[in-house]
Amino acid sequence: MNHTFSVISLAVVGSLLSLPLVAFADDGIERIAIHAERMPSELNAIARSVSVIDENMLRQQFATANNLAEVLAKVVPGMAPPSPALSNFGTTIRGRNALVLIDGVPMNTNRNISRDLHNLHPSQVARVEIFRGGNALFGSGATGGVIYIHTKTGQAESQQHSRIGLKSSLNELSGDALSYLVSHASSGEAQGWLYRVAGSTEKTNGYYDADGDRLAPEPSQGDSYDSPIYSLDTKVSKEWDNQKLTLSALWYSLEQDSDYASDPSAATEPYITKARAIKGLQLDKQNEIKNLVLNAQYQRLLTEDATLHTQAYYRDYAARFAPFDGRPFATWDHLAQTYLESSNIGLRITINTQLSDSIELDWGLDTNDERSEMPVTTYDGQVYDDSNGLVFQPLGDKDFVPEISHKSLAGFTQIRAKISNQFSVEGGLRYERIDASFKPFVTLGSQTAVPGSSYDYSSFVYNLGGTYNINDDHTLYFATNEGYDLPDIGLQIRYASSQFDLSQSNLEPVETTDYELGWRGVVGPIAANFAYFTSSSDLGNVKSENMGLALSRNKVRIDGFEASANYQINTAWSVDINYSYINGEEKPDGKIDYTTMNGFSIPPNKLAAVLGYESDSGWNSQLTWLNVAGKDYRLDGKNAFGRRDTESYNVLDWQNSFELGAGMLTIGIENLLNEQYFSLYSQLQRNSNNTSSIPGRGRTLSLQYQFNW
Repeated sequence: MNHTFSVISLAVVGSLLSLPLVAFADDGIERIAIHAERMPSELNAIARSVSVIDENMLRQQFATANNLAEVLAKVVPGMAPPSPALSNFGTTIRGRNALVLIDGVPMNTNRNISRDLHNLHPSQVARVEIFRGGNALFGSGATGGVIYIHTKTGQAESQQHSRIGLKSSLNELSGDALSYLVSHASSGEAQGWLYRVAGSTEKTNGYYDADGDRLAPEPSQGDSYDSPIYSLDTKVSKEWDNQKLTLSALWYSLEQDSDYASDPSAATEPYITKARAIKGLQLDKQNEIKNLVLNAQYQRLLTEDATLHTQAYYRDYAARFAPFDGRPFATWDHLAQTYLESSNIGLRITINTQLSDSIELDWGLDTNDERSEMPVTTYDGQVYDDSNGLVFQPLGDKDFVPEISHKSLAGFTQIRAKISNQFSVEGGLRYERIDASFKPFVTLGSQTAVPGSSYDYSSFVYNLGGTYNINDDHTLYFATNEGYDLPDIGLQIRYASSQFDLSQSNLEPVETTDYELGWRGVVGPIAANFAYFTSSSDLGNVKSENMGLALSRNKVRIDGFEASANYQINTAWSVDINYSYINGEEKPDGKIDYTTMNGFSIPPNKLAAVLGYESDSGWNSQLTWLNVAGKDYRLDGKNAFGRRDTESYNVLDWQNSFELGAGMLTIGIENLLNEQYFSLYSQLQRNSNNTSSIPGRGRTLSLQYQFNW
């Protein structure tokens, strides 16, 4: 089998573009150990849709993508298409939010800023596991699924890897269009410790569309153009006397330093007019991400049938956005720039017990303590107006969202039983208590003094599923799962009144019930997968509309299906394809009829395909095609937030890798046909005007060479 392009989802077959991390058993079936389920298990035993993307596929896909968010949005079934912004806002899974974990450490914060997939460098990623559907195994936040990112580890054999990379638009050959990357990693063994120490420095410059015009900055969620990016990571581990200790540290830094702004005059032009970049920006602090993760994991064999797993982690996080002109809105009344400061400390304890040859039990405790606040830097509005939106003269910082404390304590149990050679079942329960509070503060716009208050919430959720092996080639599975997500507290209290009380607010959590029915099988040379799913909740997320709050919590119902197939043409050629269809409806309070959900929640139909070639000489090549269908999200023909009539578009990328000398050369051409298109995000216009109408990148060349010492 051609492993470079073979496809695995849930077991030996499935979700397109997800590559196997496999060992072959005597029966020839591929076995994959999955860890994102809390109960480490073979992919074949899991009653839900799972994609696994390994390091080889990531290396190929990163040749035509800037970050992990772009890769996953292109290739994962059920996931919304890529966004040009430094954000996974709108990049839902099955119409709902996902919980992002790096080696088990949550990247989500309750003050949801949607940068969870932008908190590490591509060079730090070893593989990614994506669980689709509601999931409470790791706690709040996974109503759409779990994205579990594994970082790279040390190897017993001493290795040195040095990498250099260049990227440039092929429509603008100049220094302004040239980006570069330099990285190095060392790994090996010393006194019984496996270690890895690595670092990278990257400088991104401008990007250009298919017409040869510089892409304008994204004024709502931000972007990474003109940014120095640094990363460091180290991981050490040691095994002794049935014990294992792993210590790791990861650091990532992006600080934008651009001379360009988005021309504000585009906002007055008809939809859809391309956003334009104008030079002369004077802004000291621009888009920024700082992410530090410290992680300690300890494993001990308690008895022949019981193993203890513990994890303690600490995260320090900061993020800054582009300034926003909120002067027309009473709730802002300032030209201001938000930034988030957050810290998170947590502990997980899990005991895995093999009760018998056919029954396995997991149980344990999770605790987490998050503190976050979101001030703003204010700027002189008159200076800004006189400069046509180019000069930002700071006036000082003010409160926007005060410090919020968000604590949780949970207990869980999970069991799996093999009833027969054909039938297996799994199920679990989780109880979690969440306590939230905030300190007194003064609102930004109305200057209202808001007293501090607190809120507590508890949730009891379950999951249940089963798999039935019809024969060696065909398996059916069924699952029902509950998930929950506490709404963004900061979104509500930043516009609060003086009588606001968190315990009496409209902050009941989103609680979802999901059902999934799936089949995976092998028919001749074709491995295929099909899953039908539904998801419902009595309450949706609190909405922010017209710079205010829509306090109604709509009922939501979502359904859809995912289908994928891998055709191994011969030992060299393969074809992978997947298709996603999602339908979402919501019913506001007091209404009788359901209405279609907006495009930032429910993406259009998505089709992705890969034609792969792997030669005996070490040349691997992929053509990756993404098709995003058009859809009219308007109600009664009226445009609104996330509600426009969007057009379909296609993107074709070409990725290649060659064994060359003592290393590997990777060549990628993004947007091979140089199509001028607007992504779904850009067509929906996050800030409701043309300054967010940013075309996709035009034909772009990427070259990387990794030298192995």
